[in-house]
Amino acid sequence: MAVQTFSRDYSLSGGHSDAVELDGDRIEQRMEETWWRPKLTRQQMREIMQRRDGPAFLHFGLWFLVLAGSGYLAFLSWGTWWAIPAFLIYGTIYTSSDAAWHECGHGTPFKTHWLNEALYHFNSFLTLREAIMWRWSHSRHHTHTYIVGRDPEIQVTRPADLLKILMDFFYLRSGPPEVWRVIRNAAGRPSDHVRDFMPERELPKMYLSSRIYVAILLAVAAWSIAIGSFLPMMFVLLPRFYGGWLHQLLGLTQHAGLGEDTYDHRENTRTVFINPVFAFLYMNMQYHIEHHSMPMTPFHALPKLHAAVKDQMPPAYTSLWQCYKEMIPALIKQATGQPDYVIPRPIPKDPETEDAEVASAPEAAGEWIEVCPVEDIEEEDVIRIDHGSRTFAVYRLKDDRFYATDGLCTHEFAYLADGLVIDGVIECPLHNGRFDVATGRALRAPACDHLETYPVERRGNTLYLRIE
Repeated sequence: MAVQTFSRDYSLSGGHSDAVELDGDRIEQRMEETWWRPKLTRQQMREIMQRRDGPAFLHFGLWFLVLAGSGYLAFLSWGTWWAIPAFLIYGTIYTSSDAAWHECGHGTPFKTHWLNEALYHFNSFLTLREAIMWRWSHSRHHTHTYIVGRDPEIQVTRPADLLKILMDFFYLRSGPPEVWRVIRNAAGRPSDHVRDFMPERELPKMYLSSRIYVAILLAVAAWSIAIGSFLPMMFVLLPRFYGGWLHQLLGLTQHAGLGEDTYDHRENTRTVFINPVFAFLYMNMQYHIEHHSMPMTPFHALPKLHAAVKDQMPPAYTSLWQCYKEMIPALIKQATGQPDYVIPRPIPKDPETEDAEVASAPEAAGEWIEVCPVEDIEEEDVIRIDHGSRTFAVYRLKDDRFYATDGLCTHEFAYLADGLVIDGVIECPLHNGRFDVATGRALRAPACDHLETYPVERRGNTLYLRIE
């Protein structure tokens, strides 16, 4: 029997400049493409998304301790058979930096911004994901998760390449191209694939960052040559390869074998329970439906989010074994004769909930409109107000300071009132773009375009907004 020939075009198209316009037909189009989101009250969302430094200090303190300890034991064992298990342990911990890269890239582990940024760049180097480029790549991944031709991070394409999947347990198929991509970017010659999701103004930062990576790797290689031993490279760069098994084992569970071209994360993403050691190294990314549906959730709060929304999702896999027992046959089918096959997941009916009340006013311009009583907005929070065909976000900061901006993220269709206000900054609930509440200035990728701001006045116990 002849094997069915089938190939999908996964090359990217459309470019990075797909920000939503703030009114008109573009909004209607994006509304049809809005991702499923779990039903939670505003209070539940705020509690779950709240940032704290303590859990991240504890996690990274322990992680650095076990990395240094395993590295020291590996150094002592060099030249003996004990080096094999010692370096395997060190390499596994080293490569778990991919989870730290991911979480710090979202800016959620620490409340303190610079700590997220510092650890993001450090772990980006360890896991060979150049920080500037991969921030934009991952933003696109969350914007268009497993949408063919839009998502640059589809790990298992169809028909499934089983050899590539197996080789990447040691990063042998994806690793060399990634090293070459860093070299190309360092030379200022990014591929068309990279240019598709990278804004032009970000390219110089990417070039500089890539050159730093290349310089460090060349220095380590020169050190190895100078001492006549590749021991230095066993601690830097090579661990990403010989220790990559756990990253691949866990990473495949995120999306492999599931649906494409769907706007419901419950159909293209899975949640799998794993043991505490793996969960620590993976920074709770086993709760992957939860992460994609609410990417503002800190890693330590993902179990709490799961408990709150588990009845709205397909049942979580009880173990890696249960997941792989279903996933392996599916990938074989996709590789050999049924490339369109996907694992069906039972999608529960969404609970009946009352929509949150949204303030509204008749459309007009150049006038003050009543928003709400002051007590309707908590301190360090935001509410949404619809005014004709437009949407605004009205904020209350500390010391009873009130501000208003456009209510939609300039990167992708998302109501900013569903986001989180931290120290005068509003964070988009979908892709972690951030804006200064007072000025509307875009502060963090993937948000680039600024928000318009509007005057707000308090008159007695009532807030008023001036529509321009």
